[in-house]
Amino acid sequence: MHKIFLYGINFIRMLFLKLRYPGKISGSMIQKFWGINLKVKNGGTVVLGRQNYNSNGLYIGVNAGQLKIGDYCFFNINGAVTCKDRIEIGNNCKFGNNVVIVDHDHNYKNKDSEFLTGPIIIGNNVWVGANAVILRNTKIGDNSVVGAGTVVKGDFPPDSKIIGYRPKKTV
Repeated sequence: MHKIFLYGINFIRMLFLKLRYPGKISGSMIQKFWGINLKVKNGGTVVLGRQNYNSNGLYIGVNAGQLKIGDYCFFNINGAVTCKDRIEIGNNCKFGNNVVIVDHDHNYKNKDSEFLTGPIIIGNNVWVGANAVILRNTKIGDNSVVGAGTVVKGDFPPDSKIIGYRPKKTV
């Protein structure tokens, strides 16, 4: 009975979010998001798969970008997904505490353009450890593991073990 009540509450939350952001949020009405802070603006869109859930304190900010989260993904406490370009997360992905996924950087060298952007594509069945940071222009293949505290930027094939990686110095 308790589970049915919780699904009902989340159904109402999703309905509220779809009404708050008309045409900007699509996907399954059955989610298990608790304490989510969602902001969508400037034509940004969010597509949610089925039965995604989080522990608490998840921030999702989409500013003119496109965010797609597949089915059955889990975000542990205090995660942040910030999108100005495109972020795609596959099915059955797990994210540890304090994971940051951000598809843009401040362009400190050029005053004409405030941000540098690039897509992030995360495959299916990817596990990301606590305090990891996934940066713009990154592709992580299916069934990969990102170790705790790792900064990730670049292309990684399926079944990669990304541990202690630091991106090369580039802008």
